[in-house]
Amino acid sequence: MKKNILLVVAFLSLVFTTSAQNDEIRPNQEADRQTISNLEQGFAHALQLNNSTIFNTVFSDDFSGVTWYGEVINKAQQIRLIQTSSNSYQFVHASDIQVKIFRDVASVFSLRTERGASEGRQFSRQFRVLHVYINTPRGWRVISSQETQLPTQLNR
Repeated sequence: MKKNILLVVAFLSLVFTTSAQNDEIRPNQEADRQTISNLEQGFAHALQLNNSTIFNTVFSDDFSGVTWYGEVINKAQQIRLIQTSSNSYQFVHASDIQVKIFRDVASVFSLRTERGASEGRQFSRQFRVLHVYINTPRGWRVISSQETQLPTQLNR
């Protein structure tokens, strides 16, 4: 009897271990990481140009996000913010892009650096950005985002 129980436990352990490993690994995961990194850099470039096209394409219709000043927005509001922005950018860059993929979901942390002007005032600022993606038949789509502005350092 004990032998049978040990065999069942060993079998179940093997099945669960194999199943867990298969759940975490997707084929072409490195290609997915590169695709998502390219999208993140594309978002930065689009912001610099005040061009909302990539956001309209890659953000899901049920997107929900939180801006750096705490406003909860949907896809239409995100696009409107980009299109009506009074910011003119000299530089927008996404760096330190960290992509973690589990099955058909990816979380992405990045550092976005911006330099430009708004209403005649120069700015230089950085944001930590979190995007959550889901892989759909039409490719990776952003379903959620959170932006946090980092404290600016004063020139001394």
